Order: sequence, then structure tokens, then C-alpha cells
Amino acid sequence: MFKSFSKLTTIITILTMSGCVSYNVTGPIGAPTHPAPIASPRTAQLADVKVSVPDMDAATRTSISRSLTTQIKQYVDKGGYFKQITEYPTRLGENDVVLNFNMTSLKGRRAPHPAYFPGALLTLTLWIWVNGPIDVDSFDLAGDLQIVDRDGKTLATSMEQVKFARNVGIYGREYWAPTMGAKQLSELVSKLLDTATARLAKQ
Repeated sequence: MFKSFSKLTTIITILTMSGCVSYNVTGPIGAPTHPAPIASPRTAQLADVKVSVPDMDAATRTSISRSLTTQIKQYVDKGGYFKQITEYPTRLGENDVVLNFNMTSLKGRRAPHPAYFPGALLTLTLWIWVNGPIDVDSFDLAGDLQIVDRDGKTLATSMEQVKFARNVGIYGREYWAPTMGAKQLSELVSKLLDTATARLAKQ
């Protein structure tokens, strides 16, 4: 009786180790995986990244904006999207542009896999040790990019969304060292830049 109770307690403890966690995806944005499809001969400046995610307090919004501004500037520079990247207060030339990024969704979430609890109970936790899915990582990232000239006239725009979900087991790298959507955020930034700079080239 005591042994059965002890075993049940152990199972319940293991099962409750997994819970639902929501967070904002903020990087790190890695180096570009490919060079810019079109390298613009223009010089560009990056405005502070706007974070218009709903239900976010001002302090968090400001902190994320500063972090993303620094990361995206490095990404644009390393990707070779423009001839040169300058910073304010450097004056913009007649053909120079400003990049206005706006992040509208940065949702990251880890939740228990729907089959985890019944699977672990029915197999007396064998489900866990054979690397059955414990959690589901899901990401919903979205944003837009507006490229304007020095007078504020819009030259090119892009709007993209990246949705992704994956199962996570106890032996998976993502379970113990989650990347927190960094790859998906890099993908979003890349898509925004690729699309907008391709449209800019037609101006």
C-alpha cells in the first residue's frame, strides 16, 4: 500500500514539472543565414524599433525596443542590405533611407503536450523516458517594415508573420536549453528585409 502510494506520488510530481509559460520573444537574433538577395547602393539609418504588442507595459516595451534596435542594426549591417549603415545625428543624403520596424506580435509559449498526461499515466512514466512529447513550444511573431526617404515619404513596405510549433521531449536540446524563438525572430526580420528591399530596388 505504502509502495503504491509512493509510486503514485512520484508520478504526480514528475507530471506537474511541466506547466504553461508565456513570454515575449526578444532574440538573440543570429547572424544572417544568407547574404541580402538585393544589395541596395543607398545608405540607411535604423529608427528605434517600435513595439506595438498589445497589453505590454511601457517599461517592457522600451526595454524590448532598445534590445531589438541594437540587434536588427547588426543584422542589417552583416547582411549587406545597404551600402552603409549610419546613425543619427548623421545627416541623410538625398537618396538615403530610414528603416522603420514595427513589431506587432512577439508571442512565445510553452504548454504541456495534450497527450503527455494520459500517456505518462498509462505507461507509468515510460512515455517520458522514451522521449515522448512533454511540451509544445509555439511562436506567433509578426511585424512590418516601412522604408522612407529623408523627408518621410514611403518608398517600400513589407508585412510578415511567422508561426511555428514543435513538440519537445525530455532528451531534446530545446527542453533543457530552449532558444525561446530566437530562430523564428531571425526569420521574421529576414523576411521583412528581403521583401522590402526587393520593392525598394524597383523605385
